[in-house]
Amino acid sequence: MDLMTPEGGTIVWTAVTFVALAFILYKIGWKPILHMLEERELRIQESLDAAERAKDDARKIAEERQKQIDQARQEAHDIIHAARSSAEALREDIINNAQAEAEKLIERAKREISLSRDKAIHDMRDLAIELSMMATEKLIRQKLSKEEHDAMIHAAMEKIEQLN
Repeated sequence: MDLMTPEGGTIVWTAVTFVALAFILYKIGWKPILHMLEERELRIQESLDAAERAKDDARKIAEERQKQIDQARQEAHDIIHAARSSAEALREDIINNAQAEAEKLIERAKREISLSRDKAIHDMRDLAIELSMMATEKLIRQKLSKEEHDAMIHAAMEKIEQLN
């Protein structure tokens, strides 16, 4: 017997054994195997559906977060705009107040200068009157010569110049 060349009886018995084994597997194992494959297919389908739902949920969450980010950016922009507007208004108010205060100070300084000038003029008049009175008093008490008169006027002028 050669192992490489099959005999007719071996082929028949191999075929009969194969058919019998297939029939037994069909009756005993085929239904459980099909049932197991169907369950596996169902689990795979459920997993795919769950993955699809998770993907949709993740997409919805991402969209919601993006909306929240956009809303937060818009609110931040609005807050910044409002703060700038408020700061600009405050700046204008401060400038206006400072200008008004400066004008008040200038007016007050002008009034004080005017009052000081008027007082100085008044004081000089009083001094001139006093000097004239003193000179007149001296003249009345004594009779002056021309040289004495000139010397007195010259002395009075020097005294006036020293006061200025």
